[in-house]
Amino acid sequence: MDKNFWNELALKWHIAALAPMDGFTDSAYRQVVKWINSDVVCFSEFYSADWIVHSKFLANSVLPHNEIEKPLIIQIFWKDPEMFKKAAILIESYWIAGIDINMWCPAKKVVRSWHGSSLMINIDTAFKIVEEMAKSVKIPISVKTRLWWENWDNLIDFAKWLENAWANLITVHGRTYKQAYTWKADWTWIYELKNHLKIPVIWNWDVENHDDWMTKLNWLNWFMIWRKSFWNPWCFLPWDYKPTLIEILNTMEKHSKILIELKGRKGSLETRKHLVQYLHSFPWVKNYRKKLVMVEDFNQVQSILQEIKIEFSSFLDKKINEIIF
Repeated sequence: MDKNFWNELALKWHIAALAPMDGFTDSAYRQVVKWINSDVVCFSEFYSADWIVHSKFLANSVLPHNEIEKPLIIQIFWKDPEMFKKAAILIESYWIAGIDINMWCPAKKVVRSWHGSSLMINIDTAFKIVEEMAKSVKIPISVKTRLWWENWDNLIDFAKWLENAWANLITVHGRTYKQAYTWKADWTWIYELKNHLKIPVIWNWDVENHDDWMTKLNWLNWFMIWRKSFWNPWCFLPWDYKPTLIEILNTMEKHSKILIELKGRKGSLETRKHLVQYLHSFPWVKNYRKKLVMVEDFNQVQSILQEIKIEFSSFLDKKINEIIF
């Protein structure tokens, strides 16, 4: 993979991206998303650059990936340019397509440590991080940031400086740091930003699905979906795609199988939250919630899914919103 990766991709189609989400966008979930739509570009959970460098166990746990996940982007956070550089060199050795820098996370413990969103106001460090990484690896370096700290007056200048520091892509979360997650996203500045940059721009937040994005596209390159994909990995498909009940059940089984194979006992515990979310709109989900959040292994998952298939056999080819009860 080379530095032109994002520009070349932008020439082919408008890209859908799976946002980096701690506790969700692990290898198992990324495989499910790519299984449904192979064109989606997946971003990983975000990892500490320091942990990546100093923990061989962590690196060997999160950086190897399945062929279906490619091209995979790994997101990292930290505050020290030298540590970012070391992490980038290590990540590149695992055949990763690109590295994304977290300059958007508003969590107070993150910001107090001068990570995440704090880099927007620690500008010299932010630019040094991008420069050091870009000089050290052949794969592209991207940045995910926010509209700015309190308002968006400095967004364009900040993004242009990142571009000059050799960032190859900018993703913008549509709120300022002060707004956190509480305000409706403001699209005005992202459209304006695109006029000032040569590199591609991805918009993240307040995008429900593929069709919603197309109504807001204008001249932007791509969209990134975050929490709206939790229960609906089909959101990346066009024409407001709605899966049938059997599609949902089969995907639940596939997701659980991969997750448990990858993580063992930990995967069995993690699969509980995914199983419940897949069925959140199912009229009878309450009947199965207690069972789903108590699964201990893959055999139990299969057993519960089989119960649903038998009890609702006449609805298997129906979309959930078509089920009348």
